[in-house]
Amino acid sequence: MTDQLVTAGIDCCRRAGLSVTRPADGGQPPAVAQPRSDGTRDATGPFPSLVADGRPVAVEPIRDPSPTLVLSRLWNDHRNGRAALFVVPDRERAARIETLLADPVGVRAADDRGRTFYSGPDRVPLAEGGYAAVPAGTDLRWRESTTVRAISGIRADATDQTDADPSALPDDSTPDADGPWLELLADDEVLVRLAGVDALDCPARERFPYAYARDRDKQIRVVDFAGRPVQRYPGIGAMRDDGFRPVPAPLVPEHMFDAPVDGWWAVVVADEDTDGDPP
Repeated sequence: MTDQLVTAGIDCCRRAGLSVTRPADGGQPPAVAQPRSDGTRDATGPFPSLVADGRPVAVEPIRDPSPTLVLSRLWNDHRNGRAALFVVPDRERAARIETLLADPVGVRAADDRGRTFYSGPDRVPLAEGGYAAVPAGTDLRWRESTTVRAISGIRADATDQTDADPSALPDDSTPDADGPWLELLADDEVLVRLAGVDALDCPARERFPYAYARDRDKQIRVVDFAGRPVQRYPGIGAMRDDGFRPVPAPLVPEHMFDAPVDGWWAVVVADEDTDGDPP
């Protein structure tokens, strides 16, 4: 199936008047289209905006368009000065990519309070070393919010509860005047609040209920927000089985792209005639 998608993408590029090459080592992307040496290109053919600026076009076959896969492919192509032509088996999967990359790009949802993000493959690194952790068995979700609410049953404006878990209190810093908080929800209950998406850059351990790190003996050591030992495990699987899970970092578009990506991507369905750009 992947070979069929690549072939369909190459055919589309050639129809647009591009010259296509494939890497000898079979690497990624599997094909890259360039303007022809004489500079000719068909701006009225498939995906005209991709060829309008004379950029290379990467053929990106995708059978399962997960947010992580689509955004990482687009990020890699954008960083290397290539547009991305996503080639998919059917219209349903094309619609998933078009929805993901529609404004606002790369977010799960958006409303008047801010954005809700997809979880990515990376973990949240902490200033003291190691990574953030939370109790297992919860549905985690990262979102922005302009509303300060109670966290885990504790008033968000509480300042005299010295015995409270600091992750249940608001961050000492405040978000930018024009920016919302960043909240981690566990089963729709606010568990952690940070001062915006930029606070994901190695936040303090105390902002999260737990942290974990691998010791020199290769054991996984779990500590609480204050650094007090909780338990040791032979691996992440055992840690999960005993009730702790790593916190996935959200996919934040502005952390991936340093400029708008409008005009840098298009989607085609294999074996389906395409005569325009994405909606």
